[in-house]
Amino acid sequence: MPATQRTALNVIFKPIWAAIAGFTTLSFMAVSQPAQAFNVTYSFTVQINSDDYKTQGLSQGTVEQGYLTYDDAVLTGIGNEYVAPLNGNLTLKFNFLNNNYTEKDDLNYGNQSFITDYPAFLFTDGELVGLDFFVVPSKFQPPQNALSFRVFNDSFFVGGTDNFNSGDKVGTVTYSNMPVLPEPSPPSTGIAAVPEPSEVGGTIVASLLGLWAMRKVKQKR
Repeated sequence: MPATQRTALNVIFKPIWAAIAGFTTLSFMAVSQPAQAFNVTYSFTVQINSDDYKTQGLSQGTVEQGYLTYDDAVLTGIGNEYVAPLNGNLTLKFNFLNNNYTEKDDLNYGNQSFITDYPAFLFTDGELVGLDFFVVPSKFQPPQNALSFRVFNDSFFVGGTDNFNSGDKVGTVTYSNMPVLPEPSPPSTGIAAVPEPSEVGGTIVASLLGLWAMRKVKQKR
């Protein structure tokens, strides 16, 4: 092949190969990004099936509800695991007999002498076991005369006094995973969207190949 033709081909193909290499790199970078952790939300419902505390306002048929949110980054789906305020950014809210409680009301909140911090949301091999949330109002606020309670997996206890006495089982607990809603689309600003790297790479390659084809046609004339 004459040197003039080789030079012409180099001029044509060098930008094309550079564009292809850049496109491949951008595509690899996009694919190789690690999966990001995200917040998971569960609601939980307490169904009272006892009249043992009827005189204190808690009667059979009472239904109380709450919800919790945590970061799933610490979970692997293997063995016994948990999320908690320090290990998974667990937050919760629970309304019980017209009093609102949060994770900070747990009897052992912030106590790092245990294997886990509390409250804790428990899993075994990726399957939900349940919440362990124990509130003794005499040690904290809300009102001193409020009933103590414990949500423990699928059971609900009332009347506990300390870590060794959870009280009487008076109800059951059920959990429901709340779906993550898609983020709303941003309002239109009238400004053209910035194309993705893959779109830019593809456009460059297509354009350069088109120019090369045109040059070939012209050379044949």
